[in-house]
Amino acid sequence: MQVSDVVKGFFASRERTNILATTSKDGKVNVAAFGSPALEGDSQISMMLGDNRSFANLSENPYGAFLVIMHGGKGMGMQGCRLYVKVAHMEDSGPGFDRRMEEIRARIGDGANMLKHFVLFDVLEARPILDFGQDI
Repeated sequence: MQVSDVVKGFFASRERTNILATTSKDGKVNVAAFGSPALEGDSQISMMLGDNRSFANLSENPYGAFLVIMHGGKGMGMQGCRLYVKVAHMEDSGPGFDRRMEEIRARIGDGANMLKHFVLFDVLEARPILDFGQDI
């Protein structure tokens, strides 16, 4: 699905927290915070992962959900979105990996060395972080 301009605005800001929820093939849930998710075009999200539980789960079950929380909002004033995603592509080398690694290395330096996997997700559905029936 094509994401809205509101979602694009969230991803344009670095003042956000990104939470990814994944589930193993056995139904064990994992939730983790990440700094690397980026919007790719109008309908995909890319990110880099290390050898962690999130990567292991996505290798078994391609579905996940992002919670994108904008900094500064409290309670019912919280802003952000929920994005339901499916892995479209994973690579451990190649153009996507190299491009994202270069971007992340420019921000965090050698800390990027822990990142081993490029993941590209298709966005399946977008919902507001607080859903009162409004569109996002």
